Amino acid sequence: MAEVQYSEGKNPFRWVMLLFVCLFYFIILGFCNQSFNILLGTITTDMGWDTAQRTAIAGAMPSGMIWFVFIAGITMDKISVKKVLGSSIMICAVLIFLRGQAEGFMFFWVLMFLFGVASAFYSPATTKVITLWFDKDELPLANGCLTAASPIGQITANYSAVKIMQSIGGWQALYSLIGVACFVVAVAFFVLGKDRKSEDASLKSNILTKEDLGLWKNVKGIIKVPYVWLMIIANMCFLGSIYAGGTFGLLVLQTDPGWMIDTAVSGRIPAWNNLFSMFAYILIPIVISKIGRQHYPKIAIICGLVAPICFFIGYRSYNVTVISAMMAISGIFYGGIVPAPKVLMLEHPEVSGLRAGTALGVYVTLERIGITIFITILGTLISQNPQQMSIVLSRFFLIQLISPLLIFIGMFVKKRDDVRIAEANLRN
Repeated sequence: MAEVQYSEGKNPFRWVMLLFVCLFYFIILGFCNQSFNILLGTITTDMGWDTAQRTAIAGAMPSGMIWFVFIAGITMDKISVKKVLGSSIMICAVLIFLRGQAEGFMFFWVLMFLFGVASAFYSPATTKVITLWFDKDELPLANGCLTAASPIGQITANYSAVKIMQSIGGWQALYSLIGVACFVVAVAFFVLGKDRKSEDASLKSNILTKEDLGLWKNVKGIIKVPYVWLMIIANMCFLGSIYAGGTFGLLVLQTDPGWMIDTAVSGRIPAWNNLFSMFAYILIPIVISKIGRQHYPKIAIICGLVAPICFFIGYRSYNVTVISAMMAISGIFYGGIVPAPKVLMLEHPEVSGLRAGTALGVYVTLERIGITIFITILGTLISQNPQQMSIVLSRFFLIQLISPLLIFIGMFVKKRDDVRIAEANLRN
């Protein structure tokens, strides 16, 4: 039966590379992006934006990613991942810094759009680093650590972003500070980080040869696999609704007539989700490795069913204690479902190793298309229903139920693929 293999020996420097990509996730995907969500209402008021402009700003970053993430992915299999990752982080740092100097809607929108373009390169590059340095046995744990870095940054932002902003003179100064910190870490990465070729990746497939590789061969090899598309769409629905809900969730808690929670206090509610998901992203892969990796899809399905129901109950409760408890419970189940589509896709023999960058390019492109569409739809629905924002948001989270359904279908498709590949190997 076809399976993913790995090269002999494990380089101890893999943990240093994991630390760097986790720091990038912590600063940008976690702290910076969550600070934007927390301060969206404040920035909107200070800049004098209307609801349409607010929605456009919220969707600018994922819109920028859409146009370039596929290109970033396919080139990642051909050029230096270290150079791409380090350069994109530096550009992100400059763009974050410039937010603090922004005046006017158009300049801010352009900065957010270009930030999305730069993110199109760092996002698949961080995961590509994981596949280069970690084999199939350690991939779920390494990916879990990377995923956990984001909620750690979000927790930090939830509890400190407003306080830091107030102590240093406003949200403009906050973005300037984040930009400087991001730039310093990027410089350290260029100095201390190491590069690794795709041919030397720890995560490999035993069915791909050099004759199967090439720019368009990789693209065609990825898009022809139905299992890959099931995982891509599963991720698009789950992550898309998470990002859209995260973008407007705090705004709902701050402005919905049934909630009306203070800006600083509102950030503590999603922090419960961040806190418990942070541990779950790391611990659940460890549990799965103990009970058997064949159970991963089943665990992901269960988690994918429970998490959105918790959000539905929480936002319908209009009670801080209840929604905090639901956030904590959903965070636990996030550990099983959020990383699952990507890990399951990367383990497929027709994806692993040399085609990982291309697969991630397609994967993240569809993810960002989903995020942009979902942010636009949710932003429009919320502005059209100002008295029932929480009800609209709770219903919206049920889109996530599509993800476990597709993973369930994928279990049977993967078995069929394994039989097909095994028969082809026997014929050869």
